[in-house]
Amino acid sequence: MDVNLKLRMMYGWKTFFIVLTLGFLIHLYNVDCKSYVVFVAQSRSHISPIMAIARELEKYNHSATFVLSTSMDKELRYQGISINSVVAKSLDKASIVHDFVQVILEMNMNGSRSFPLLQLLRNAYDHCHSFLTDDTLIEILAATKFDYAIVDYAPFLCYEILAYKLSLPFILSSAHYDQNLHRTPFNPSYMPAFWSGFTDKMTFWERMINTALYTIQLIKPTMPSFGNLVAKYVPEKPLMSNSELTNSFLIHIVDGDILMDYPIPIASNAILCGGLAAGPAKSLISRIESFVEKSENGLVIVSFGSIIKSCPEIIMNKLISAFQKMKHFNFIFRNGDYEKEYGNILQLPWLPQNDLLGHVKTKLFITHCGKSSVFEALFHGVPMIAFPIALDQKTNAAVIKDKAYGISMDILDFSVNELVKNINEVVHNSTFMFQHKNASEIFRSRPQTPSQRAACGYTW
Repeated sequence: MDVNLKLRMMYGWKTFFIVLTLGFLIHLYNVDCKSYVVFVAQSRSHISPIMAIARELEKYNHSATFVLSTSMDKELRYQGISINSVVAKSLDKASIVHDFVQVILEMNMNGSRSFPLLQLLRNAYDHCHSFLTDDTLIEILAATKFDYAIVDYAPFLCYEILAYKLSLPFILSSAHYDQNLHRTPFNPSYMPAFWSGFTDKMTFWERMINTALYTIQLIKPTMPSFGNLVAKYVPEKPLMSNSELTNSFLIHIVDGDILMDYPIPIASNAILCGGLAAGPAKSLISRIESFVEKSENGLVIVSFGSIIKSCPEIIMNKLISAFQKMKHFNFIFRNGDYEKEYGNILQLPWLPQNDLLGHVKTKLFITHCGKSSVFEALFHGVPMIAFPIALDQKTNAAVIKDKAYGISMDILDFSVNELVKNINEVVHNSTFMFQHKNASEIFRSRPQTPSQRAACGYTW
């Protein structure tokens, strides 16, 4: 046989086996790549942490698709945030999280003692019904053939039921650890309830109240008493109760951290990943940067999240009056629907909050104490003045005060002069800066970022 022919045959077989091996390895690589669908409350504070996890999952060649309302999808794209999404018109019809916060806020602002629970539950039921009967959405999701669902753990949202309908194992994501859900021990004498507003150092009466709150959590159902929603909306599947379905999660990603919590027993399938939305600051856009550079004595960031639109005008006026009195500081204030600059105040409809907190000129953060906001401040070492409004914000504010991360104030009962005094106190008292510097160093010194920790949990 011709030598050249033998060589060609030999190299041909080698090439064939190399291509075959590469194809097999690529196949194995792709087999391990998973796709996730994300069911989350239509709020930036709920979406941003999971977006950080989604970006981390992409590094492992996984993918995440968010189910969004029309308005939220437009808002994210307007802000230049690119994510995979499926728009569900059924989510435009109800906003139970916003309704709940709105009711709590109005009660607090108006000093009301009544609580329209029935109306909230009715809104929650409407939300569930609209979402779970959205045949167009269900058809799109079923055709996409996802591997897992990431479910926002908010009992009124019913997202676990859609995951069950689509036969998807699901991962829970929430801002707090629920001992009830995990069946882990809790001691109300030193473990504050989720929205109690207490620290681990409680008086006798606070322990009594805390015990009552824990008892309510213990006896309440996991979902509103709408009957068995699984039987109603997923009749083709084996019957289980609402609470049994919720407890069938794989792992629980908790946006919590010992820096903002107290020691408690944690189940092995819960992963603490506090600060998912926090990270190194990016460059500011030119119009904001030019205002920041004019802040010779320091910059104060003011943000109360999206619920700022619900605050009465009298409170907004007091805040602005205090800021105008302090000409030596510049203030960037999330408020209104339009950009406006007057004197030492720049008012914006939306803030690049993490980037502003990471700026070298930022001296103080005035916040409503949402979990993501607090962790961003801790990451960048910025002291806080807390104005808690609803839900877990009061407990977050209590921790901020207890750990000397800042000062807590009552948004219903404060004066202009009191706010001016506290701004000066927090900015110039070295104790607050020292505590924040330590917390920031601890936060940054860990071998994994929160999103890396969460992504590792997802890929177990």
